[in-house]
Formats: sequence, C-alpha cells, structure tokens
Amino acid sequence: MRLLWSGVLLTLSVCVRAATGDNLDVCLKDLGCLRGTQMPGYQGDEFEAFLGIPFAQPPVDSLRLRNPVPAVAWEGILDAGTAKDSCLQRNYLAANWPVSGVEDCLYLNVYRPKKRNGNPLPVMFYMHSGGFHTGSAHPVASGPEYLMDTEQVIMVTVPYRLGPFGFLSTGDTSMPGNFALKDQRLAMQWVQQHIADFGGDPQLVTIFGHSAGGMSAHYHMLSPSSKGLFHRAMSLDGTILSPFVKINKDPLAQARKLAAVAGIEGSKDLNSKDLAQALRELDPIRLLTAVDSLKVWHNFPFVCNPPVVEPVGCPEAFLTEDPVQAHLEGRIHQVPWLLGVNSRAGEGSLVTLLPFEDRHLRAELNERFLERFSHIIYLPEGTSSHVVREILDAYGFEGETISNYTLVPLAEISGDFGFYYPLYETASTYAKYANLQENPLSFYFFEYRGLRTLSTLFSGGSVEYGVGAAHMDDALHTIRIPAIVEDYPKDSEDAGVVKRMTSMMLHDALLFFRIFHSGTSCQASDFTDHEMCSYVHFGGTIGSYQEDIQKDRKMAGYAIWKRLFFRDSD
Repeated sequence: MRLLWSGVLLTLSVCVRAATGDNLDVCLKDLGCLRGTQMPGYQGDEFEAFLGIPFAQPPVDSLRLRNPVPAVAWEGILDAGTAKDSCLQRNYLAANWPVSGVEDCLYLNVYRPKKRNGNPLPVMFYMHSGGFHTGSAHPVASGPEYLMDTEQVIMVTVPYRLGPFGFLSTGDTSMPGNFALKDQRLAMQWVQQHIADFGGDPQLVTIFGHSAGGMSAHYHMLSPSSKGLFHRAMSLDGTILSPFVKINKDPLAQARKLAAVAGIEGSKDLNSKDLAQALRELDPIRLLTAVDSLKVWHNFPFVCNPPVVEPVGCPEAFLTEDPVQAHLEGRIHQVPWLLGVNSRAGEGSLVTLLPFEDRHLRAELNERFLERFSHIIYLPEGTSSHVVREILDAYGFEGETISNYTLVPLAEISGDFGFYYPLYETASTYAKYANLQENPLSFYFFEYRGLRTLSTLFSGGSVEYGVGAAHMDDALHTIRIPAIVEDYPKDSEDAGVVKRMTSMMLHDALLFFRIFHSGTSCQASDFTDHEMCSYVHFGGTIGSYQEDIQKDRKMAGYAIWKRLFFRDSD
C-alpha cells in the first residue's frame, strides 16, 4: 500500500482508458467539442467518462503563482478519453517524501450515466483529500465508480494546485495566494457554464470532499466569491476550525524564507513584486522541496502552506477576512450541510501512528514527550508543557510516553482536538444563527471497521493497532481508491455499506437525516457538554455492521479545547 501511494498513484496519467464508444461527443459553448470514453462500474453498468478537460490555462511560467486564468477554446475534437497527471506535489505522508506530478495539471473529469431520461441530473463536485500538499483527481485516486453505480448523478472531480504553488503569498497583489481555492472556484464556475451540456443541473450542485476536500467545501461556504456556485455542501473528515489548517498571518515572511532556502539571493531585501517574480522564475522542484525547511519535527506541522487573508480590493480575492471569525459571526452561505467524521482514535491515527510505528521517531517523541506531543496535536504555537500536561490529566492519562498501552488513548486525544472538537464547535456555533429549517445541518459518525482501513497507510506498517475506523475510512465507502486499496469483494458486507452510503449521500443533505428521524431538525439547544444533534451512526466490525441514530458524545476535554481554540483565534 505504501509503495502504491508514493509511486503509481501520483506520477502517471495511466491506465484509465476504456474503449471509446459511439455518440460520446459533447460540445461546449465557447470552448469546443470533446469525445469521451466508457468506464466500467463497480457493481453497475458502464458509465461515460470525459477525462482531462482543461478548465484553466496551464499555471506555468508567467502564470505560476497567479490567479487561475480560464481555459481557451481548442481546435477540432478534444480527446477526453485519458486522465491527466496530478498536480506537482511532495507527499509528506509517504516514506522519504517523494516528489511527483506536473505543474500543468488543471484538468477536470466529468462522469455521467449511460442511461438518462432527459431530465437534468444533480451534480456532485468532488475536491480531493491530501492535506493541501498531496492528492489527486485522477480516477485511480478519486474514483467515481461507487457514486456512478447509482445512475442518478453526474460527478465532477477537480484538481487544484498544492503546497507552495497553491498558497504561497506576499500578502498583497503581487502574489495574493489562495490559488488552490481559486482553482476550485474556477472549476465550479466552469460547472455553472457547461454542466448542462452533459445533462447536469447547474442549480443542483453539491460540493463535497474528505479531509482537505471537506475543509475546502467549508471555505467556499465562507467566501463571498463562491456564492451561488453550489447549493449543498458536505464537509467530511474536516472543517476549517481544525487546528491543522490555520490562516498564515505572515505570508510575506514565509515567502522570503522559502526564497532564501531555495537559493534566491537577497530575498530578504526584495520588494514583494520582485520577490514574486523571482519565485516564478525559480525551478519548481527547488521551491517545492524548500517547504521541508518549515517542518518543526519530522512532518509536523502537517500543513505548511495554508490559506491567507487577502487585502480588501485585491482582484478576484477569495478570502478578505479570517474565515474562522466569519464562521463564528455568521457570515456564511447557508445551504444544507452534512458533516462527517470517523472514530476518535481513528481520526487521531493520522498523526500518531507513524511516530509510534517508526522506532526512531518513537524514541524522539518519548525523549521530549510534552513538547513533541504538542506538535502532534497542533496546539497553538507557544503552548507551555504545563498546558499539555493539563490536557493529559483531563483525560486521566498517566505518564509521558507512547507505547503499546498508550497509543490508543493518545490517538483519542489527538482525534478529539483535531477532528471531534472542531466538528462540534463548527456545528454548535453554526446552529446558533443558521436557519436550520430551510438549510438543515446533518451528521454521521463512521465507526464501522471494515475489510480495508487507511490506518496502515498512516503508520507505514501492516498492523492496525486497534484504532478503529481510521481517518478517511468513510471515504473508502464513498470514493473508489484503487491506487492504495483493493476493491471490496462484490458480495461483501463492505460492498453493502458502499451502496448504503452512496445512496444516502447522492445529492441532498436534507434527506440524509430525515431518512432516519421523521423530519426532526437540528437545533442549537441540542448541543450540550455531553450530547449534540442526532446523527447517523455507522458502527460494528466485519460481519456485524450496524446502523442507528445516536446523540451522545464523550467530550472529556471540551473545556480545555474551547479555551485553547478561542485563545488561538484571537
């Protein structure tokens, strides 16, 4: 699994070309005609695929580190039968941090059922995971097969620039930043303009994603420039209140540091215009690998190039105020919104398993445990060791080592601070001002431990260690990822869970909760120190899958998490 993640997945435009069928030409206004192909479903019939469609001009040379520019018309019939390479990236999840992908990567994919009754179909717009530094819209990484088996939806998967290419900024108009989010926005505008030509309904678009993709959906809810481009949202396995992705409050200093590390002479004295130009002329691999210098310990912080707040009046700005503050104060597009998360320890496994599995990292962690555990759970910079000890005490955690006996409790603490508390705070604050009758808020907690898990990916080993459903194990039942996990047997219990989840998530978060609970809506009063709104719970293990409605949540560290969160958001 590890080898596939660091190799095949992100370097090849491989392998996903089926035989071109008849009548697969689609013509797009102001762009031209394209010819698709057919792909096999997972359980269902073949579906039509239009791969590698340019939605932006290549962000290279003079367009590197600039806002995306819409694609131009092409000559003749565009061959849309082969997927394009992933965006240039350095994968900090994999061993030895491999570099892969290309800069010329802004090509989206459109999938539609072969059987259509003439009525416009709802659209699912998927933004991939990967911590904003890795990931791919390629069908071997963001496979559409599970959703396409429903034959009820058109799916769009979109790439976006990653790492420094997606977010580096001088804090002004010379290099405003947020290019990754602007890539997504441009793709959403493309959908509004062209999806009807594929039989899709531009007035029924759901944006969704897992992890960084789920955070991206939340960012679009908070950007005035994305209003009207979507009508429902799903933030799965991550919201922008996560400590993993904090606004870069001094982007110019970061740009200068990376320039210096990459060998740009006199970078500290260059004005922002000249600095931006020097970075555009730099060898892209040198810029990408310079990000290593921002790591404090091993691959922490996990996200080194986060979004920025752009100056008011900046052309095509995406964020002009702190998005967390905007969320807390209600400046958000209210749409039906689904939030999802995996098990507590499983979410925490994203950051705890590798330091545990690697004996050298484990020794380093235990040598300076309080300091390095603070890095692992992304506490605010400058948090004292006394606060870390206070957190551990709140959970009844004794000692200061990670071991076979303490891994799961430490993973639960990490899962709480990185995922459970942000979800709770996101939802409870939103519920105070949102019109939840018109735009319901829905939840699922995915704690089913099935045949496949991503925990072995995060550890780099082969042992699951009892953390339960790991970060993005829910994604394995929504998005096919053949590059890193084998398909579920088609008669397996997991295959049934795939069918259940995709049928529930199709195009209407409004229905997700009401399927189960006679129309009762989430209310702000439902959030207490031990309960929240009713949510769908996927539980059990192989051979004993179960599904029910629950409300209770363990919030042992709620008070201290809240205190730390608001201290860091001041």
